Amino acid sequence: MVGAKTRQRVESGECGVRSGECGVRSLEPQIHNRKPKSLNLRSQTFLKAGLLAGLALMLYSKFSNGTLAFYINQRFAWLVVVGVLILAVLTLTMAYRLVEQRIALEQEMTTRAHRISWPAVILISIPIAMGVLIPARPLGASAIAGRGIGLSAPGNAGGAAVVAQRAVVGPKNILDWLREFSRQADPAAFAGQTVDVIGFVYRDPRNTDNQFWVSRFIVSCCVADATAIGLLVESEQASALTNDSWVRVTGRLGVSAFAGERLPVIVPDTIELTEQPEHPYLYP
Repeated sequence: MVGAKTRQRVESGECGVRSGECGVRSLEPQIHNRKPKSLNLRSQTFLKAGLLAGLALMLYSKFSNGTLAFYINQRFAWLVVVGVLILAVLTLTMAYRLVEQRIALEQEMTTRAHRISWPAVILISIPIAMGVLIPARPLGASAIAGRGIGLSAPGNAGGAAVVAQRAVVGPKNILDWLREFSRQADPAAFAGQTVDVIGFVYRDPRNTDNQFWVSRFIVSCCVADATAIGLLVESEQASALTNDSWVRVTGRLGVSAFAGERLPVIVPDTIELTEQPEHPYLYP
């Protein structure tokens, strides 16, 4: 009798253990079937690959269609090409992981170090969206209104070499003339010299009806450090010209006044509307 009762208790104990084990096992599928509140790692990898690919394609499109020159100095264009290549490699790496399905389930359940955050997604998406949706255009008259226009050339140790080189290959541009003016305090010293420059029209509120600026932007690195410069033009055609119109002005230098200051002024023989140059900025 004792042996039978003992066996019953053992069996009931074993059954209790088994039932306990079965109860634990019955909870495991529920744990694994729980969906994480954030994206799983496979979805995050797909999202990362899409963002990297979008950024690479946006930068490459700016480089290939020439509008990259609207944003940075051309001597830094190679850095953009390197950046596109790096982004392409990272995108291919993400795609390889997706195809090979190398993301382990236990890593998905335990690792949070590489989870992408929504603020990061938004931060990367903004420049992609702006680059695709906003038409590329260089700085113009509206930017001058907020920054002002320079009446002298920015300091540049290599300025003399640039001026000497340009004097051989063609007419001086606006920056070259401002460098010349900075070497001579008396604007009358340049009277009678011939001028042939290209720039866009900017009409300052302080200009008289027969005055406008033929202007360009100087970019050292990118548009964030852009500086507007210009040469004053006096002509009866001034009132017929609109801001941001690209013109070629040929004529001779004289002397006039602007905001109480004596300046060299172009007295034009011709003012011709022209196309915007391929590279609208000047580089010091």
